[in-house]
Amino acid sequence: MREATITSMEAIEAAARHAALDRADGRAVTDHGTEPSILRAPSEHAGVEAALRHRLRLPGDVRLGVYEDLNHPLFPGAQHFRAARIQLSQGRRAYFFIGTYETPGRLTFSLIAPCPDCGAPVPSVTINSQADFGDWLMDRDDTSEAPSFRTSPVHRRDCSLVSG
Repeated sequence: MREATITSMEAIEAAARHAALDRADGRAVTDHGTEPSILRAPSEHAGVEAALRHRLRLPGDVRLGVYEDLNHPLFPGAQHFRAARIQLSQGRRAYFFIGTYETPGRLTFSLIAPCPDCGAPVPSVTINSQADFGDWLMDRDDTSEAPSFRTSPVHRRDCSLVSG
């Protein structure tokens, strides 16, 4: 995987596409060290930001906005703890992610995108690496459905893809 050293969105996207192609070609993935600990961060939001920054290989000068997601729980069944919503934007382009715990101890990031059936902005695909983001940008079949895609409360009532 390559680190985006220029902070333009084009450079971030190009690095992600390159990482996806490297992974698809079986090229070795460079170890970028241990993921930052959310528990050691100055705040939960700072920890979530650091984890996404590490996974997407974003340089420190790329701004990420992190705030509470009012629609999705932090972990399945949670009533009071909300997921973290992260915004990566520059100029007129923006990508939104949510960070949730789908399995104990593992923070999972999902990209918010329109549901193909109802058009609602829901967690669509899992993005846990720069290569995952590149796969999504290239509309490849290598993407994994977000764990909360079918259960998101944001879907329209008549959406045929909703479960539960």
